[in-house]
Amino acid sequence: MSAVRLLLPRGASQRWHIALCDRLVQAGRRVGLRAVSGAEPPLALRLCAEFERIVYRRRGASLCDAIDDMQLADVDADDVLVIDLTGAPEPAIGAIAPLYDGAPGDAARDAALLDGRMPHLALARVRENGFEMLSQGLPAHERPWSLNVGREAVAARLLALTPLALRDPGEGDLHAAKKHVAHRGPVSFVAAALAARASARLSRLVAHDHHWRVGWRRLSTDGGVMTRHDWSGDVWTWLADDRARFYADPFPFMHEGRTYLFCEEFPYATGKGVISVAALDAQGRAETPRVVLEADCHLSYPLVFRHDGEIWMMPESSGGNRLDLYRAESFPDRWVRDRTLIAGLDLSDATPFEAHGRWWMTATTGEGGSSWDCLSLFSAPGLLGPWTRCGDGPVLVDASCARPAGLVQTIGGALWRPAQDCVGGYGKGLALCRIDHVGEDGFRQTVAKRLGPPPGAPPDGVHTLNIGGGFEFIDAVGPARKRDGRDEGAP
Repeated sequence: MSAVRLLLPRGASQRWHIALCDRLVQAGRRVGLRAVSGAEPPLALRLCAEFERIVYRRRGASLCDAIDDMQLADVDADDVLVIDLTGAPEPAIGAIAPLYDGAPGDAARDAALLDGRMPHLALARVRENGFEMLSQGLPAHERPWSLNVGREAVAARLLALTPLALRDPGEGDLHAAKKHVAHRGPVSFVAAALAARASARLSRLVAHDHHWRVGWRRLSTDGGVMTRHDWSGDVWTWLADDRARFYADPFPFMHEGRTYLFCEEFPYATGKGVISVAALDAQGRAETPRVVLEADCHLSYPLVFRHDGEIWMMPESSGGNRLDLYRAESFPDRWVRDRTLIAGLDLSDATPFEAHGRWWMTATTGEGGSSWDCLSLFSAPGLLGPWTRCGDGPVLVDASCARPAGLVQTIGGALWRPAQDCVGGYGKGLALCRIDHVGEDGFRQTVAKRLGPPPGAPPDGVHTLNIGGGFEFIDAVGPARKRDGRDEGAP
């Protein structure tokens, strides 16, 4: 296994550099360090980053915290892989360097972040006529108003992508195919626009007012949105709420001829999600939801299923760093925790399905950063486990189609999954994905269609799509009230 030399910016080492060094050493690599002159950011950019630290008062350690130059000897070997992390706009020929929207250098990264978006991220070997792509992904940006949070999210994804870039060809589907792309010059930084961009971000933070609502309608005979790939059809009915809470993550379940709607209920007063249920009558009218499950952490995504004569619920409990399974003691009101399926991982929106005689489960994992963009795959001989992770990390890094958005459906002999498109923000839209391959060696999918909120829905996002009991269910987000004071998306 080749030795690795990390080129770090002299006097500007960061905590994530230590984490990367440790990760490579644990993988069996010989790692050496060399401090060299890095890119000098413009004064306006340094002031912007410092201004954020003062205003937002972020607590806790950050991957991008400055540290003293790391003390580790350089490697002396003929076969050395050089990884240039100095942020320079012109890395040396033969080195591996990060690319941001196809361009090297921290200026390219920050130019994208100042526009409130994440750059497309890649690790590439620098060639005479371009870049040899080794691994790539699209990170999520949970706080697009913050330059510092964006930098940390990029650093977290470089930690995930660097080991993939160093894999030998043929080590499995997790290794991205190599290809060349045209050389692009570094992105220039427009210092004069910095104050206006920072002010705009702060305004978006102060004005943030997102209120999720659950909607449903009769399922059409053609199979609904997952089959048609559009929103055409009947109008939506919206679950009433008192604006002191929101409802999201709708999951239907049929029991003794009735349709039960399970969902996340999020009371603004407590700031912690619980699971609620409302029965629908034959005309599609819903009862007032009632709370049926609370835990020591935030709960959401209440996936309910029947197995071995019992009714089970597998809600998201990522705040507890585990995935718990609950059994209905008296459906639908009393649930008892039966077991922990997976411990020690912050799994979001875990979604099981069956294929090739085994059970599989997709879920996003934080991997030290966002819960939006890293899709991990798990496998089990049966639905109740034991579940094991496929590979040693995420099978997909892509904020536009990673995080699950509902149950997997079989359509035309193929498996389809709705996923969240979080490029423009959390739950901005849906990606309808055909699963092309699932196995211990990895996961592949094709995005067939992207959809924003349907007409007549709250306009700012949609992030769940499910069917059951003859109905089709979504959730959508918008302001709690319109500018004229009327409710947004009211039935």
